[in-house]
Amino acid sequence: MLQASEETLLSVDSGKQHPSPFVKWAGGKASLLPDLLRHVPSHLSNYYEPFLGGGALFFAICARNTDFNAHLSDINNELINTYGVVKSKPDELIQLLSKFEHEYYRSKRMSNYFYEKRAWRPSNSIESAARLIFLNKTCYNGLYRVNSRGEFNVPFGRYKKPRILNAENIRAVSRALRDTNAELCSADYRTSLSICGKDDFVYLDPPYQPQSKTSSFTDYTPGGFSNETNMNSPRNLRNSSIEVARSCYQTQRPL
Repeated sequence: MLQASEETLLSVDSGKQHPSPFVKWAGGKASLLPDLLRHVPSHLSNYYEPFLGGGALFFAICARNTDFNAHLSDINNELINTYGVVKSKPDELIQLLSKFEHEYYRSKRMSNYFYEKRAWRPSNSIESAARLIFLNKTCYNGLYRVNSRGEFNVPFGRYKKPRILNAENIRAVSRALRDTNAELCSADYRTSLSICGKDDFVYLDPPYQPQSKTSSFTDYTPGGFSNETNMNSPRNLRNSSIEVARSCYQTQRPL
């Protein structure tokens, strides 16, 4: 189910190269883009996405037009830091990721190298961004999960030859973020949406309650998500002049 305006529809030009998510993310919307883009106005002024994750819809919109201001946020500090590094320091990030990739494939046991990087504590933003991307590409199912101490705890993924570095896409993503004057913020969605104004467009893709105790993907931060931080924002925005698109599923309900 989508709540959206009946503006002119927007679609992706599949023949044109465009930026795409540089990390895998639980609940990614790449397969739903044709349906989602039908609800996006052809002309945007301000675009808000407070549950950014992999950013599939944002990048699909950028494939056609970057003439808008993007306000991108997520409660995951490490993820937002990575977006910031991709935006402002893509070459430094590419250089470090290339080093990681080379070392990974030359290591005697790839799993050992993975766990070394998982236990490593970066000393700056570039190292932190490179670590997140490396772990994302080599961990089990590309999940992001932390324990109560904020330590990444997803196990090794056992892929034969994962692509750790995609330099062309990192540069394309960097251009898209700069061209849209992307404002990147690590904050609760209510804070992120507090400055929305008339005719702004908001895409809401919240986390959903797992159907079982073993299928939980809500531990993006040490505190996780709870019913207290669920999606009340559509109720607050519904009667305003802000255009809202929200992803929902018949088999799941928002946290």
